[in-house]
Amino acid sequence: CVLCVCVCVCVCVCISFRVWMCGGSLEIIPCSRVGHVFRKKHPYIFPEGNANTYIKNTRRTAEVWMDEFRLFYYSARPAARGKSYGDIHGREELRKILKCKSFKWYLDNVYPELKVPDDSDSKSGVVRQRQNCLESRKLEGQDLPSLTLAPCIGTRSVPALNQEWIYTHGQQIRQQQHCLSLSTTFPASQVMLMPCNIGDGKQVIAQRAPVLT
Repeated sequence: CVLCVCVCVCVCVCISFRVWMCGGSLEIIPCSRVGHVFRKKHPYIFPEGNANTYIKNTRRTAEVWMDEFRLFYYSARPAARGKSYGDIHGREELRKILKCKSFKWYLDNVYPELKVPDDSDSKSGVVRQRQNCLESRKLEGQDLPSLTLAPCIGTRSVPALNQEWIYTHGQQIRQQQHCLSLSTTFPASQVMLMPCNIGDGKQVIAQRAPVLT
């Protein structure tokens, strides 16, 4: 699957999709993670620059493996739309030869916990206070992520994943399956992350001005 991407960016995601969708499996245990630990200094160069290589490789992965769900990738990463991603014909042909399953199958059977955006989702962006952005962090042993303000990472069109939020038509601020929620209905209550519940009035955030930028 290395041919799916250039350099070693996004290859862990590409391999995961290919293994599951093409008849293989990965053993999932509570502490297991598939990821890429970057070195402080790369022993190789990024011919198109670090950021452009990342966008190119994630776009290649979306185009080869995500089927119609790739539209959600472009919604989350609009800067990728105009980027060249090279020839993927060989990858698409290999997927047909191996009789790989659809990405819908992957979502239903491998990662059913993932919240797939739907028509109720509206604007995405960051919650900004000057140079800081609202960020979710989940530490070892925590059941729910915590909230903190941290320096904004990324760009306005491609923010960091844990700093990107969706404001829904139901007036919730969502990040995957968690929503901003008041701890109580009393004034000056703490804002925290809780599982999204459309019927919970403590999660309703009315806009007097745009919440996300």
